[in-house]
Parts: sequence; C-alpha cells; structure tokens
Amino acid sequence: LTAAFLLVCSARLIHGTAIARIERPVNVSASSADSASSLSALQQRLDRIFSSPGYRPSGISAKVISLQTGRVLYERNPDLPLTPASTTKLFTTAALHHYMGAQARLLTEARTDGSLSPDGTLNGNLYLVGCGDAMLTVADIEDLADRIIASGVRRITGSVIGDGSRFDAVTNRAIYSGDHEDVEATGSIAALSVQRGSIAFVVSASRGGIASVQPIPASDAFSIESRVRVVAQRVRSVRSSKRAGKVQHSPRRKTTPAARRRASVRRRGDAPEPPRRVRHSVARLSVQLAPVVKGQTLRYVVTGNISVGSSATVYAQAPRPALILAGVLSQRLRSGGVVVSSAVSERACPSTSTLVAATGRPLVEFTSVINKRSDNYLAEHAFKMCGLRAGSSTSTADLARAAIARAMDSLGVQRAGMVLNDGSGLSRRNAVSATTQVELLRSCDRQSWREEFHSSLAIAGVDGSIRRRMIGTPAMQNVHAKTGTLRNVSSLSGYVATRDQEPLAFSFISNGSSVSSYKAAEDAAAIALASFSWRPIA
Repeated sequence: LTAAFLLVCSARLIHGTAIARIERPVNVSASSADSASSLSALQQRLDRIFSSPGYRPSGISAKVISLQTGRVLYERNPDLPLTPASTTKLFTTAALHHYMGAQARLLTEARTDGSLSPDGTLNGNLYLVGCGDAMLTVADIEDLADRIIASGVRRITGSVIGDGSRFDAVTNRAIYSGDHEDVEATGSIAALSVQRGSIAFVVSASRGGIASVQPIPASDAFSIESRVRVVAQRVRSVRSSKRAGKVQHSPRRKTTPAARRRASVRRRGDAPEPPRRVRHSVARLSVQLAPVVKGQTLRYVVTGNISVGSSATVYAQAPRPALILAGVLSQRLRSGGVVVSSAVSERACPSTSTLVAATGRPLVEFTSVINKRSDNYLAEHAFKMCGLRAGSSTSTADLARAAIARAMDSLGVQRAGMVLNDGSGLSRRNAVSATTQVELLRSCDRQSWREEFHSSLAIAGVDGSIRRRMIGTPAMQNVHAKTGTLRNVSSLSGYVATRDQEPLAFSFISNGSSVSSYKAAEDAAAIALASFSWRPIA
C-alpha cells in the first residue's frame, strides 16, 4: 500500500470484506494563488477528458464537489438530465436506508392465527410472510424451520401458508416501469420467493439406465412426473443459458486439472451455478408445468433424453413463488418431525396474527450486493420495498416512485428533471442530472447510516463492478462508486479522497455511442481527482 492510501483510508472488515473508509480531511496550507492555479489545472484536465473523441456537447453531465466545504470543483452541464443506467440504484438503496435506518434487518417471519398448546400443538395455521428479501435461500428456510421447532411446535392443525401480499401482482419490471423494451429479464419481483424465483431439476442417469429427477428446492407444493428416457449415446458436454428450460450437462468422466479449474464455480444458495451460454446445442430435456386440477398440487413434467452415466440441470420459473416457498418450509418442518395436517396454500396473513419465529439478514448485506455487483433483480425488490414505506400494506410501482421522491425531499436532494421508472436503472426513460446525484451523495454522507451506504459501494481495484478498473493508480482502493452501463449509456458516481485527504463527491453521466471511451474517461477523471492537491507539486 502507498503512503498516500494509508493517510487517506482506514480499513475495516464488514461481512468478510475489507472496506476502506474515507476519513475527514486535514487542513492544507497553500496560498490563494497556488490554490487557484491547482484548481484551474484540475479543471482544464477534466475538460480535456470530457472533450475527447466520442463525446458530444449535450451528451455529458458532470459535477464534483468537496464534502468538506461544499465548494464546486468542477461542472459540465451539471443540471442536464440524462439516462443514468445503474447509478439509479443509488437512489433506490439510499431511500431504503433512509426509511429503515442504521443496523436495519430484512425479516422473513413465521406467524400464526392460532395458539400453541403445552403439548406442542399449534391450533391454527402457520404463515410464512415475505418482506421482499430476494436473497432467501433454502438454508434460510431451514434456519427458520429450526427456530419454529425450537419454539415448541410439534404439530400444526392447519396449513403452512405462503404470504407474498406485501408486493402487488405486477411482477414484471418491464410492465410496471412502462418500458417498451425489456433490456434484461429480471425474473418475477415477488415479496416471497427463493432462488430468484426458479427451481432447478437435476436429472441423472445411472449406469443401469435409470433416470432420476431431484428438485432444488424440494417442496410440498409440487410433484414431479419424469418422462426422461436414458439413451446409450453420450451427449457432448456443454454449458448453456441459465434461462428457464435450458440445461447444464455434467457427464461423469475424468477431467484434467485445468478442466476442473475451468468448471469450478462458487455459489450462494443451493442450486448448481447457472451455466454460461455457449454456442453448442443443448440436450433434449425440458420441464413444463402441467395443467392444474382444482384441489391438487402443482405438477412439473420433465421430458427428453439423457445419456447413460451423465447428469444435467434444467431450470423452470416458479409460477406461484409464495406457494412453493410455503411448501419448502412445510417439507423442512416435516423432516424435523413436525406433523402438518393440511396441504400448503397461499393467502394474506391476518393482521391479528402473532409472531412464532423469524429469520433475517442485515439490510447492508442486501444493498451491498445491489451496489457492488449492480444486481438488477435485487434492486427491483428494494424498489418495491420502498413502496411499503408509503403507508400501504401492499407495494406498487407508483407507491415506490412516490416513496423515493419523498425520501429525496427529506434528504434535501434537488429533483429537477429527475425521472425514475424503476429501481435498477434498466429503464432508458430514467433521467437524472449530475447535480442531483452529487447532492444525493453529499446528503448520504451526513446520515446516521453513512457507514452502511459507503460500505455498499464498489471499491476501485478491489471488488464489485470496478474491481478491474483504476488498478495501480491513486484511485485504487480510494474510489467508492456505483457504475452504470446500458447501450449508449455509461455513468460513474461516488466518493474519492484527494492527495490532501479531502473527500469529494462526483458524478459523471455520459450518453452516446462510445461507451468504452466513456469508461476510460470516467477512470481518467477519477484518477485526476485522486491525484489532486491544493498545493502545487514541487
């Protein structure tokens, strides 16, 4: 580490990740003439960067301010609203932290409309109530099942019921955002779901010619009918798209160490890692939801061929995620010895219910994935969570937009020209100026949840979407920022400390056809800010 970095940053460990915190600046003595000369040189340097080939006059909005003095160090079309892409997530996550506060947690609850007898009988129904935590895994549900059993529940006279009513029924981002273009499919945005609303079906063929199908997660809400045929011909090993209905092959064969390294993956959750898309043909496997007969559970039918001694994973979307997750909890409770008398179902939990158990995660863990990895699926859930703060029991996109606008007003952020149609920034009709983004960053730096917000941002050369950017420069391990990328859009907004340890907030939004050039310009500008000093270099 450089001496400058040691002066600028102090490292701390948050959820296993080293997070650098920009400290308050020290006083720097420099004459007025020297300071003016240094600032002029910085401004000229940034002007050259943002006038480079690929930029058009109306395609850039940029602003840099000192968090210490509020002084504007640089601006270029600062009040021009442009499409921000994923820096939209700054507004979504800031609003959520504003409403939920420091040290907040996202809770998924088990509640009941009945009472627990001394013998462990729960006389009534058990409701699984979702809050929109899209990071839920089977391990979380197992933890919740353990907590329910630890509370003394041994028998449930009613049903295990999934409650996803805190979000409305419009689960498609492209619809509630009003977009005509589905830039990226995000999956269903639901208050209660697991594994991003999908189910993995692992199909294996034994040497004896028997095909088996294992669902991940297993759930009492559906059954499986296998129509898979085992064939002698060996299917070529491929890795394919993670979209529903696509498959991943895993032939049982010896591999070289290099091949094993290429195939190795790490994954949060329980399903196999979604494979990368390749140009090879996929196996002849598919999964479909059979027509549902009233009173029966959901039924998935897996069809196709698989070769002897191989396995493959096919994915399907969960059409009723709250019901399926209720089935996951029911299955885990039964595995733990709890008797569940009735079939799983889904409906809203009554307001008079009482808490049985809960599982949760820190809000900062959720927002860190959103901002560091630019996770669109989680960002849209955070968007709907903001809507719950509007005073309604069910969140809609309109309530979410109103709640974010109200949060910006409370934070003192100027909203002139601001248009946010979604929470992730996939909407090309979103519009924000550099001034608005810088004011948001400045306000967040003054809040009680400042540390949580700072730690959610990607760190240059270290992690997230800028882990490979600005390496070996004064900006490395210094810039904490959120990126944005769409076709014809690039943006970078965040914090950086100068050589004088002065913390700055900056925002660069570029609209035009030269996205790769804009990325290079953003890096160059951030490096210029990290290198800046009010004192002239001797």
